[in-house]
Amino acid sequence: MYINNNAMPELPQWLSLYLEKGHGHDELANHSGLSPEHWDTLFNRLSSLTGEDLSSRAIEIRQLLQNGNIKSESNQQWHLDPLPFMFSGNDWKALEKGIKQRTSLLNKVQNDIYSEQKLLLNGHISAENLYQDSHFMREGFSLPKDELKLFFTALDVYRTPSGEFKVLKDHCQCPLGLGLLLKSRIIARRVMAEEFAECNVQQIKDFLNLFQEGINEYIHYMDDPRIVILTQGIDDPNYNEHAFLSTYFGYTLVQSADLTVRNGEVWLKSLQGLGKINVILRWIPDNSIDSLEQTEYSLHGIAGLLQAVREGTVKVLNPFGSGVLSSAAIQFNLDKLCEQLLGEPLLIPGAKYYKATEAEDLDWSTLEFTSFKNPEFKLDGELDAKKIKQHIQQNPDAYYFQEKPVFSSAPFWQDGKLIAKPVIFRCYALTTEHGIEVLPSALCLSTQARNLAGKSGWLKDTWVNTVDNIDLEEQNAPVPIRKRMDVTLLEGIISSRTAEHLFWLGRYLERCENTIRILRIFIDRYTELAIYPDLIRRNIVARLLTAIKSQHIVYPYIEQSITNEEFETRDAKLSAFVLLADEQCAGSIINTLKYLANASVQVQELLSHDSRRIIDEMNEQIKILKHVNINISTRTIQSILDKVIGLIMAFNGSLADCMPNSNGWFLLEIGRRIERSLQITSLGNTLLTQKLDEPEELGLLEAVLSSQVSLVTHKRRYRMYQTIGTGLELLLLDAEYPRSLLFQLEQINQLCQHLPNKRRQGVIAAHEKAILLSKTSCYVTEKDYLQTTENGQRKHLIEFSHNIRINLDTFCDVLLLQYFSHTQTANKLNWTNIEQAQS
Repeated sequence: MYINNNAMPELPQWLSLYLEKGHGHDELANHSGLSPEHWDTLFNRLSSLTGEDLSSRAIEIRQLLQNGNIKSESNQQWHLDPLPFMFSGNDWKALEKGIKQRTSLLNKVQNDIYSEQKLLLNGHISAENLYQDSHFMREGFSLPKDELKLFFTALDVYRTPSGEFKVLKDHCQCPLGLGLLLKSRIIARRVMAEEFAECNVQQIKDFLNLFQEGINEYIHYMDDPRIVILTQGIDDPNYNEHAFLSTYFGYTLVQSADLTVRNGEVWLKSLQGLGKINVILRWIPDNSIDSLEQTEYSLHGIAGLLQAVREGTVKVLNPFGSGVLSSAAIQFNLDKLCEQLLGEPLLIPGAKYYKATEAEDLDWSTLEFTSFKNPEFKLDGELDAKKIKQHIQQNPDAYYFQEKPVFSSAPFWQDGKLIAKPVIFRCYALTTEHGIEVLPSALCLSTQARNLAGKSGWLKDTWVNTVDNIDLEEQNAPVPIRKRMDVTLLEGIISSRTAEHLFWLGRYLERCENTIRILRIFIDRYTELAIYPDLIRRNIVARLLTAIKSQHIVYPYIEQSITNEEFETRDAKLSAFVLLADEQCAGSIINTLKYLANASVQVQELLSHDSRRIIDEMNEQIKILKHVNINISTRTIQSILDKVIGLIMAFNGSLADCMPNSNGWFLLEIGRRIERSLQITSLGNTLLTQKLDEPEELGLLEAVLSSQVSLVTHKRRYRMYQTIGTGLELLLLDAEYPRSLLFQLEQINQLCQHLPNKRRQGVIAAHEKAILLSKTSCYVTEKDYLQTTENGQRKHLIEFSHNIRINLDTFCDVLLLQYFSHTQTANKLNWTNIEQAQS
């Protein structure tokens, strides 16, 4: 039981109630009971906090942990506990020593099983059990010896009732949780800054620097190295963590479709074409890595990657085949392997293993039954005894017994009180040229989330206590020696896929804003009609209603003539609801927000924290819109529209504040300008081409100008005389007005200068031609020409808008083919040519 130090104030009620319950195998109440000094400073700081204070901290932490994560159904939702876990200096020294020993041992084992295989020949590892393990990669024999060294590993540790640490599982192929640990530490330092400072918590920054230095060891001789983080994509439950690490380290986040192997080298499909990749930090499993050589086909594989590794043109971290180190075939005799390879006992052992034939006389209630071939297969020794005996009779050598782990517990704040939850500690190690380094912290996880594969879980920030106060002078990092690569101006690269998502992100932003403005104008007009029901207002509302229902002025901007249709008030209300929240309407606001959120997920590693928080709030608005029904009031609709457009404007502002004209960001702006150009031409072609009575024409012109935020400018510029011609001149032909069509085309033309030059000398590129044709058309056209009517139609305006639309569509098609796709079309195999070549 925790012994309260006399020098400490009385413990708060929420903590004393937990300790009084007498948790026998608890980290706080039992294992720190005899030496609680490392908890004293923390409890001294927390003694003045009430349960309400701790609950408010928990709410703040939960908001900070989820803010900045663009959520999807597959992304995990974590709960970070407001009470950290603290390791004493002595406990951590013992753990650190054991972790280094175990990492060194696993390195030697991996090197042996994929080379000389002495351990198999001598019988220290069962060859039969090893070869049938799904993580064993026979391709590993063909890899260079220096490709077999582990780089970044993790192991799950738990404490037994006797106080001894044991290993639950080793994670050697792609250890998860580093990004989660880093983010939880950032949040803990913010919410618990005073406690953090007084508890002398060891820093993790030096380890992260060593992590990057370890990668740099493979590329220090290169002038322009390229490092990427390989992920499965947004369907991976840990995608948010991968994106966070990409942002933190500054490495490009890629998926398998972004990479290709040509002539034994790995290339990234980027805007500039194919860029060579030197290091791949992978977060996909071994059996999904190369869809060409491996028997299991995977969409996440990169065909030819193993051959590139053999030729030494790319470094993959962690090495292939490292997943087998966690198999039972190796773990079964790891303590004996330690004696054999290191000449010393294993400091942190795992659970005890027994062959199926050796466990007949043991107490099965303390054991679980599993398979060498399928580690996921588990039977409880007490509850499934009958099934276990059947499996042993059929094939005893294929199964084994494993000691059930008994986890210690730790307090977690839930529902306004401390609750004991079983915990494990995920510790991380780094293998460098200078030795093995251990991260001075760990992920303290509730056992329900120990695989980091669920959608939710509880975790704590783990603080390693230092015995003495931190000497700041000793902590100052030495001035780094400037290496060859330091003097080269290196600019991050993005994949063609990411560039395309940036382009569409810009289009969805502008589309959503335009649709909201049109819907607000429409609601204003039909509510005004209810108050002043004259014929002119009725005709204006009818034309707006028809244009919205037929999707002429909203996505997909269908080009057709428009006629005045009769309508009922309910038709207007129904159309407003459809445009707002009908998921069957392609151009509805809810669908556009979904597309926007999806594009944001794809590029979230490039977005600032504030931008990601805004997208998170947009997701909340999507949830609200899903519950909207036809009976919603117009006032509520307007309120929702105001909220969403406010978020859109804030997102645009956060992007503009940090957007460089490089690295693909200009494509977002091109997308916005393209979408705005389509919107302007669609409005003019739909609502302003038919000759009407002057009051009705001016009413429609006012609605168009209002939706383009140009009404005030039009009134001030043409104070004495306002016509369709003046409106068209402002919206289409004014090169200096930021909302005009010509201004958008000029901006697109300037932004295209940032695109890589893929044209022959002296020849204008196809996308430049499309913009040049549109610009020229605007410059040589007069407003009087556009407003000329023939048979009641402004045919010149119709033709003008149609040609602009064709050019814009051509521009987008060329952009897709030239910059967003770098795949080569497969050629049909011609046997005649092969025979000629052989002869």
